[in-house]
Amino acid sequence: MPDGGTHEQTVNVALGEELAKLRQGWQVLADRTGDVLVGERGRPDVLVLEPAGWPVVIEAKHHPYHAAAEEAALGRLGSRPVGSKHDIETSIALVYPADFANLDGGALRQAIRETERLEYSLYTRIKDQEHDGERLPAGGWLRGGLKDLAMLVRRAATPAQRVDELADVLEGGINDAADRFSTLHPEVGEGRGAQLAEILEQTDDPAGQTRRVAMTVLINALIFHEALAQAGFRIRPEGTQRAVHSLEAFQQLEFRRQELLDEWAAILERNYWPIFSTASRLLDPTVMPIETASDVLQPLYFTSRRLVEGGVTRSHDLTGIVFQRLIADRKFLAANYTRPEGAALLAALALPLGDPPGGSDWADGETLAAVQIGDFACGTGTLLSAAYQRLSLLHELHGGDPRALHGPLMTNGLVGLDVLNIAVHLTAAMLAGSHPDTPFDGECLLTMPYGDQRNSSVAVGSNELLAAEVQAGLIHQAAATTAGGRTPEDVHDLISRVGHGKFDLVIMNPPFTRNTNHEGDHRDVPLPAYAAFETPPEVQSGMAKREKRLAGKSAADGNAGLASFFTELSHRKVRAGGRVAEVLPLSALSGKSWEAVRQQWRDNYSDLIAITIAGAGDDEASFSGDTGMAECLIVATRGDSRAVSGRGTFVTLVNQPSSTYHGDLVAAAIQGAVSQGGIRRLEDGPLGTTPIRLGDEYCGYLLDCPLPTQGPWPLVGIADVELAQVAQRLALGRLEGLGQPAGADLELPITPIGAVAKRGLVDRDIYADEHDGTRRGPFDLHRPPINHAPTYPMLWAHDAKKERQLTVAVDSEGQIKSAETTFEQEAVREKAAEVWSTATRAHYNRDLRFNSQSLVVAMTGRKCIGGTAWPSIIFENPEHEYAFALWSNSTLGLFLHWWSTNKTQSGRGRTTVTGIPDIPTLDVRTLTAEQHARAQQAFERLTAERFLPFDQIDEDPAREKLDRALIVDVLGLPESLCEPDGPLELLRRKLAAEPQIHGGKKSRVVFTETGEYAVRRSDR
Repeated sequence: MPDGGTHEQTVNVALGEELAKLRQGWQVLADRTGDVLVGERGRPDVLVLEPAGWPVVIEAKHHPYHAAAEEAALGRLGSRPVGSKHDIETSIALVYPADFANLDGGALRQAIRETERLEYSLYTRIKDQEHDGERLPAGGWLRGGLKDLAMLVRRAATPAQRVDELADVLEGGINDAADRFSTLHPEVGEGRGAQLAEILEQTDDPAGQTRRVAMTVLINALIFHEALAQAGFRIRPEGTQRAVHSLEAFQQLEFRRQELLDEWAAILERNYWPIFSTASRLLDPTVMPIETASDVLQPLYFTSRRLVEGGVTRSHDLTGIVFQRLIADRKFLAANYTRPEGAALLAALALPLGDPPGGSDWADGETLAAVQIGDFACGTGTLLSAAYQRLSLLHELHGGDPRALHGPLMTNGLVGLDVLNIAVHLTAAMLAGSHPDTPFDGECLLTMPYGDQRNSSVAVGSNELLAAEVQAGLIHQAAATTAGGRTPEDVHDLISRVGHGKFDLVIMNPPFTRNTNHEGDHRDVPLPAYAAFETPPEVQSGMAKREKRLAGKSAADGNAGLASFFTELSHRKVRAGGRVAEVLPLSALSGKSWEAVRQQWRDNYSDLIAITIAGAGDDEASFSGDTGMAECLIVATRGDSRAVSGRGTFVTLVNQPSSTYHGDLVAAAIQGAVSQGGIRRLEDGPLGTTPIRLGDEYCGYLLDCPLPTQGPWPLVGIADVELAQVAQRLALGRLEGLGQPAGADLELPITPIGAVAKRGLVDRDIYADEHDGTRRGPFDLHRPPINHAPTYPMLWAHDAKKERQLTVAVDSEGQIKSAETTFEQEAVREKAAEVWSTATRAHYNRDLRFNSQSLVVAMTGRKCIGGTAWPSIIFENPEHEYAFALWSNSTLGLFLHWWSTNKTQSGRGRTTVTGIPDIPTLDVRTLTAEQHARAQQAFERLTAERFLPFDQIDEDPAREKLDRALIVDVLGLPESLCEPDGPLELLRRKLAAEPQIHGGKKSRVVFTETGEYAVRRSDR
């Protein structure tokens, strides 16, 4: 402290008083005398006792004494406040601005409220260690104001490590109870197990998932019951009024089950149907005999006690964390569980501090109470709850009363729909658990009809709401399914709640399943997107037709999967000026079947932010629990008075957010950069980006990009942004950057493939599979070893080890399929002739595995039909094939292929047959006859060369030879491009280092004289 200045203790007291005003229920102790910590004399500067979590300490110093603040904060970890059940798991080191030392009284308090110059860092205790913690940020200091600090304290009060431990306890109790039930009732698909499944509208599966879901419903009801008891929730059993009894009153549950059910019936008279109705049906004596109930409830009761003691009644996202491990039928429903840290990031972007929904300010409770937030694939409620919690917290930090907001929002503002009853059950618990003692009348948390219906029709879940007019019967049915007892009169107002153009925010992580995905587990399923709950094939077909009919002429595309229909649903439901915030597969930004959705965003939305992760593996590039594919976050504002700019902010993160408060901080950094303006632009060339930093920690970058009028939005998940900037210019015909001096830029003739050649056929037009009516081709496919000259040779599938050289051997042959009549046979022969007319030598790799395959274009020794992996590229002049093959397999050709294709899966670049014509390539039409002759000569010289996989492009002498032959010998460009340490060598090094290309592969291919083998990679 400077001599003669205001003492830190005075500032601490003022800080504590101002913090205490920001959140109801906080107990803030600032420089309190007496015993504050168990067994310790030293008093913390500020101790925040959060009723909904663990205690948090703030240790503060005047600038520039950062090290002293940090040392003091670390010293508090592991201590325990007097009267608390929890140790201090998180602490904050805070540094006041130097001028605070010259302020006092009202001026000091005003400065604390208004400053944005507080510096702070967070420390999270390492498990079972005192006075040692992980630091956020890893280096440097966060900067912000009082509300930023308060939000960090609120997040830090629920340390992820402790919540994970409670999740493990919960999972153990659920598994124990399910195992006990199965011991007593081992029969699968009949008896008591079938009764549980019927209540849950699921199937009693051999893996026991549905039984674990039933136990989840029961323990969630027990935990919520205890939350109501702790909050003093009043019920009126038999005309009397009293508080809900604690679970301790039912500790001998095996003898007092009926009393517990009576208590739940009394609660249901007030509300909470989605929580207690299903649980009551599961616990009914007709479903669980007394011996079963006794055995099952014992572990559930003791687990619930452990969870309550651990604070689960104050941390309502816990069941969401464990639910991802239990959800049934996920391979078809693709019920993506959004990680809490990803949910925090998305919710913070959707509800930025500086832009409240509904045109209000955050203190305006009346306007906020009328806000509508919807999630039409709510899953465990993580996203809907994250949005609600953020809105509620920001309202409170600005002086509002979140308890007063709770009832109106639960009654009128929050809409959560799903096809799984258990999902709606958990969503209701998470939302209602924020203020369990605050009653409300009704809610719009509904299980939507799905599949075959009793009236011989089909339903497609939430996407029934694509219709302009919502059918009353649909909502009534959903309400009855969810509540198990409410009448149409109870839910008459719900119809108006879900109309088009009603929502201020639609936030979703929809299912990704595609009907065109006939691989792996889906190979024998006609329409995977509609195959949940053992839906029969004929019903699947009816559902696909109904969904298409409901969507009408819209951006939704069955080839893109269910997610595109949900995206169309969000578009129809959000109002002008409202926002959409969605977790989507990365293909939404680059896949051809998503083209209409991207155009819809471009034409109707402003302030678009697209976020991806530069992860080396699919899980590392995902915001969900286990989708196994890269994802993106999209946040955008539906067209309002501001002009739609046709631009977007593309954000690439180095890693997933590490915690919910890390997600909050990253969102704040993104929003801060956007609001300040001046973000670097993609078209300005390789001039760097706008970095995202938390202190000295580099988290990623932002780039302001034009939204292409057609084709992919390729700036997704790229770690080295110079690659994007160079690729964007190269696709327009300019090679610049990569260390070249100013003025050394080169013009190249670049054009879409479709301008120089025709693409071949889709495999379904070639190969007739008798088991799949969607394959309409004239050939049967034979793939034995070919030891004769086939009449109809084909290049059909991938075998990376046989595809290392520019010329590859055919691997299949076609045989004209038989027909029942002479007329039909003649038609098949004519069709076969049409297919054979597309035969060519050049074939394009539509599914390039960057870290195992070597070629973008393969040439065959003679003409053949290109199949599913290698569709044909048909030139009017076959002499153009050589230059095309050289370019496509050069560093520049691989570069543009990577830039243009769908990179949803790490280490892989996919395109469709219809998407190939859009990929940029060398305009071989501009080459002279002499250049084409040199290209053929170069190609023939290189046919004996073996090329390493794309991810080893930096160590591939064959690729270097090919580059030189193309650039210097054929195109006549400066030899300096190919020199050591020149632009092409730098480009090869950059590509090899890109996580999206190497995909985290730990091995590398080494060639021998007779073959190849893999060795462990030591430098990655």
